[in-house]
Amino acid sequence: MGAVWGRRALRAGLALGALALALQGLRGWLAAKRYEFSPAEIAQLARHHAGLDHELAFSKIIVELRKKHPGHILPDEDLQWVFVNAGGWMGSMCLLHASLTEYVLLFGTAIDTGGHSGRYWADISDTVISGTFRQWKEGTTRSEIYYPGDTIVHQAGEATSVQWSAGTWMVEYGRGFIPSTLAFALADTLFSTQDFVTLFYTLRVYAKGLLLEANAFFSTFGC
Repeated sequence: MGAVWGRRALRAGLALGALALALQGLRGWLAAKRYEFSPAEIAQLARHHAGLDHELAFSKIIVELRKKHPGHILPDEDLQWVFVNAGGWMGSMCLLHASLTEYVLLFGTAIDTGGHSGRYWADISDTVISGTFRQWKEGTTRSEIYYPGDTIVHQAGEATSVQWSAGTWMVEYGRGFIPSTLAFALADTLFSTQDFVTLFYTLRVYAKGLLLEANAFFSTFGC
């Protein structure tokens, strides 16, 4: 019996060691790689159009992003507003760019909603275009309210309580290991709403974003 437990402990130790090495390698890769976008760029662009009607602001932002990052923003025929149910809240997103390490999307809600932010292996920033966003950070006893032009930064590993007023729309940029965010983003869809049509839409548009980035990557080599 002791030998059996010893072998199990050894396998568990080796598995944990391999996982630690993999995570360390992932962190090193994320720190060293070149990114297409920057948080400051997206925040500045969104801030420039804050206060406008959100649909007008979004259309202008898409045009400017395509000029600055040709080949990295999904074409109009692939842009789609998709419901997001996560952490008890419900919103809608329109994905503009997606890769394994970055995403840019438009996000918002037409109704009052709120819940848990989720914890991610990614840094996420949101700049408000219209409406108001309230955030209650873990370990504090007061919340903060953000208005058009304000940028909210959600660091990797953080968790907050979040609340959007009806008519709040924002531009969001995420950087990190993006596939890790899908577990939270899809959990309510899988286990609560069981809206598998929305699940399909979400996975399809993310796949389109990955294919676009793969095409941009290989085109740099003349493929």
